[in-house]
Formats: sequence, C-alpha cells, structure tokens
Amino acid sequence: MIKKTFERVNEDIFYEKLDNGIDVYLYPTNKTKNFYMSISVKYGAKITKYKLNDKITEIIPGSAHFLEHKVMALSENKEISKRINELGALANAWTNYQGTNYNLFGSINLKESLILLLDIFYNININEQSVEEEKGIIGEEIDMYKDQINSLMYNHLFDNLFHNSYVKNTVVGNRSDIEKITAKELNKIYKDYYAPNNTFIIVTGSFDPEDIMNTIKEYMSKLNLHQNVLPKRIKEREKDSVKVSYEEIKKDSNNVRVKYAIKMKKNRFGIKKDSILSYYLNNILSNNISATSPLFEKYKTEVMVYSVSTSVNIIDDYVVIVISAMCKDGDLFIKNLEKDIKDLAITKSGFERKKKMFLKSYIMDFDNIEDVEYNICSSILLDNKVDYNEYSEINNMNYETAKKILDNFDFENVSIVKTVK
Repeated sequence: MIKKTFERVNEDIFYEKLDNGIDVYLYPTNKTKNFYMSISVKYGAKITKYKLNDKITEIIPGSAHFLEHKVMALSENKEISKRINELGALANAWTNYQGTNYNLFGSINLKESLILLLDIFYNININEQSVEEEKGIIGEEIDMYKDQINSLMYNHLFDNLFHNSYVKNTVVGNRSDIEKITAKELNKIYKDYYAPNNTFIIVTGSFDPEDIMNTIKEYMSKLNLHQNVLPKRIKEREKDSVKVSYEEIKKDSNNVRVKYAIKMKKNRFGIKKDSILSYYLNNILSNNISATSPLFEKYKTEVMVYSVSTSVNIIDDYVVIVISAMCKDGDLFIKNLEKDIKDLAITKSGFERKKKMFLKSYIMDFDNIEDVEYNICSSILLDNKVDYNEYSEINNMNYETAKKILDNFDFENVSIVKTVK
C-alpha cells in the first residue's frame, strides 16, 4: 500500500492497485464510528458508442442506469436484502454521465458489510424476465423526472444546446429507449465495462487499513478476475452552434421559470484542468449573478425576480453556463439579462473572497466521510485520478487569470427555455 496525504488538511489515503487491476482507496478516520464504502465503474451515460476488438457497439440511451438497477437488484435477492437489514445498513446506487457507483452505509461489522457490497456487485443474474419486469419500475422513474419542472427544463435545454452530444439523452433515458433494452445487451455492457481495471473501491470510516486491504484481496482471490482490454469510447462530432435557440414549455403557474444557457468552446479559456476552470467560472458567476449580488438586488426590485442561480457544465470540448431564474415576467428578465450579461465584471476583493469560500468548503468536506467518498469518486470519474493537491491549486488561482477568462466569454451561442401558462 502507498500512503498519500491530502495537503493542508493532512488527511491520509491508503492506495493499492490489485493484481487484477482494481484500484483500492482506503480512508481511515477516528472522526466517526460509521463507515461509508463504494465500488464504482468508469462507465456512465456519456458512452453512447464504443469500439472493442474492431467491433463498434451502439448503446441504447438509459442502458447504464438500467444496468445499475439490475446489479443492485435487492428486491430479487432476498438473502442479501436480509443481511443488509440484519446489519442495519443502507445500500444504494447512482448513475451519472461519467460513471456508476454502488455504496453501503453502516455502523457495525464493517468487514461483513464490505463483503456484502462486493457480493452485490459480482453475483449478478440478468435474465430477460427480470429485465422486462424492471422496465415498469424505470418507466415510473422516468415519468417522475418529467413531472419535475426543473429536471424537464434542463433536459429540453441540453437537447436544444447540442446537435450530437451525449447530453441530448437523459441518464435514465426515455420510455421508448428502455423498451428496446434486452438482457443480452446489458450482459455485454457488464462484461465489456465492469472489468476489474475499470473499477475502483473506496472505504471510509474507522478501521485498520491493512486489515481491510487483506479482506478485499482475500475476496478477490476467489473470483479469479483478470484485467481486460477496455473499450474505446467513440465521441460524436459536435457543432459550435446551438440547435434550438428558444423554446417555451407549458406550465400552469403564475411564476415564470427561465433557463438561459451560453455554449462556449472550452479551449478559449486556456485552462487545462476542468475542475480549476469550473472554480474560476463559478467564482465569476457568484460575484455577478447570485442571491447576494448587486445585480440580483436590482432584478428583485425592477424585474420582479424571486430567485436566481447559476451552474457550470463542462461537456467534452464545451462549457455551458446556465442561469436559472423564477420571475414574474420572463420576457422582461430575458431582455435585461441579455443586456447585463455582456457587462459582467469582477473585482480583486470579490475574487479573493469567493476563493476563500472555496478553500473553506474544501477543508470542511473532510468532516463528513460521505463527502470524502463522493469527492474521491468524482475526481476519479472526471480526471481518472485523485487530486491530493487541490487546496494549492485553488489557492494559486489568481485575479488576473479570472479577468482573462471573463474577457474570453463568448455570447454568440445562446439557448433559452421558458415556461408559459
């Protein structure tokens, strides 16, 4: 095992790559008696087509999420469900565009819980009958998201922003998509992507790292897993322009919701690391368009805006900034924003203040083992590594670079989604 230390917070991670290719990250801490563990795969909804052994495979939208349901099939595996209940543990899973995560939270018998989580991941039985039965459950989940206006607007927005990108498809897919999914296709994805050298384990809590690493190795020795040749994702070519610049969605409400999105090429900003670019962009946006900004105070009074928020989305070669608002008059808000968005500015004191907030948040995340697990997992899925020097990278951000990034904003490609009664 190699011991790695997160700088500034002096928190240690123990890491080892097993002979079969699985990466293991152990975070022992005495801050809590609970534990939180996960096993994750670098396979998510962004993979829509891949090549393996000179053969190209197209993936039906929603397949990554559907496969998550079939691996974490607790309703079908009564014995594992019983063991989880006996331990008083909570098992869950999630899928996003970057990957899939299976996790377990508990407070007693960490080693038995770890073996239980590995059993869930490796003892699968995906057959046609169970796949057909699952389609109804996932269909209800799809309908639930469609009933949530914020999710629905984001789905429409990204479909309008892009011509060919993976974000045109939602993570869960549409009902028409999941009806096409078969057990054969899910088993193929599991075989091709759920390979040990595409998988990593994270364990956080109070434990002896040597003991837990030996437990994992002993379990793996019984499976006889080997490293596989991994598929190569085929990325669709994307146009710089937006596909649809404006759309209205009917919503029976007195308040109007607006999502205003700007699509820009990522390379125009000259920042190689996506996470640092996100920090810079969030700093700029927070200084200009947030609940505490002068612009929001102006809009609240003059335009009758009730709430405003921003998000930064890095999607392959593009950056998408989304400004969301709830207001009385959507057209008036859009008219004002289109004028004011081109006059964004940032002061050195404002930049430094927000940077300090980022640093404080980074430190505070280590008070919660779930946050530690999530941050490690996200870092691996996004950058294929854990960043132990993120504190310095944030601290080294400077006002001059922020100004250059702001100067390179491009407002040519904009898409708007607005609700109407």
